[in-house]
Amino acid sequence: MKYDRLLTTFLMFSISTTSMAQGIQSLESLTHAAYNYAFKQAQYQVTHDDIQVTTGQLDPRLRLVACSGQLIAFTPPGSRPIGNTTVGVRCDGPKPWSIYIPVKISLYEEAVVATQPLKRGQIIKQSDIKLTKVDISTVRGFVFNNVALIVGSKAKTTIHSGSVIGSSSVCVVCKGDSVSITAKSTSIAVAMSGIALSDGAVGENVRVQNNSSKRIVDAVVINQDTVKVGI
Repeated sequence: MKYDRLLTTFLMFSISTTSMAQGIQSLESLTHAAYNYAFKQAQYQVTHDDIQVTTGQLDPRLRLVACSGQLIAFTPPGSRPIGNTTVGVRCDGPKPWSIYIPVKISLYEEAVVATQPLKRGQIIKQSDIKLTKVDISTVRGFVFNNVALIVGSKAKTTIHSGSVIGSSSVCVVCKGDSVSITAKSTSIAVAMSGIALSDGAVGENVRVQNNSSKRIVDAVVINQDTVKVGI
């Protein structure tokens, strides 16, 4: 009898434990839903072949009622499309709930990186940079995939060795630079000194101020020292 009572108690405990386990949403299902959603969204929003998604760890003590329907993944307001972001997963069943899962979406592509430390204002030479495959998801601005586009430009800030060089890191003419403002027509050519009021690459427009007249004009960047205005 004692054995029977112990057996009965054990079976009831086992059934109760199994029922409880069956009534809890598995953590794996939550991270799987977040992973699939993040990967599909990344493929939809960006044109990269090499995408990697990593989901953050959930608290193992988390207990959510098992969803009777399909899990729904979504993008919470303010979430970033790439880099460190968040994916929401919710259940719209009789006992609804939602959870937010940290996710990192990495995009790998060929980009220009510094081969050695570069000081602010330093003219970049070809030996200072190289092309390599890196995660660009955390880089500000667009990245360069052609070394020739960087050679001859100036570092706007200190750039550490191995750092990706983005559009916010370099300029050919930088704000505050002294430049020669040239103007040329079929009958006249003049040059005057000025100060750049914005950053620009070769062929881009920058705002410059004439040192003599204090007039502010738009000019096209020719090289590190010269901009051109039309007359």
